[in-house]
Amino acid sequence: MKRAQISKEEIVEVENKLFSAQLTSNVAILEELLHDDLIAVAPTGQVITKEMDLNSHRAKTVVIEEASTAIDEIKIVGDTAISIVTMTAKGKMEGSPLAGKFRYFRVWKRFDDSLKVIGASFMQLP
Repeated sequence: MKRAQISKEEIVEVENKLFSAQLTSNVAILEELLHDDLIAVAPTGQVITKEMDLNSHRAKTVVIEEASTAIDEIKIVGDTAISIVTMTAKGKMEGSPLAGKFRYFRVWKRFDDSLKVIGASFMQLP
């Protein structure tokens, strides 16, 4: 059975699942939550694909040591939702220390019975 409408509760649930998977570099969960045609934009302007994101977790190029998130906004339009999330994190990127607040913009879309991220961007906040 195909469900079209998405609830805010479902987005909170998948955002929390995604956050947990990012913290532990759980590639299996990330594989499930990210659409194969995902396109994301990094703070540098680099365009990132699903495979690039998964590879960074496999290689542990980004290690999150401490983090917390807050969902700032969720907007739902039919089978698509937009979430804006702020993450406060401390860790390492390619061996160099990294700390601060980051804002994520994600587009979630329902595919049959699952929600997947189809688009995203993120930036470091001042």
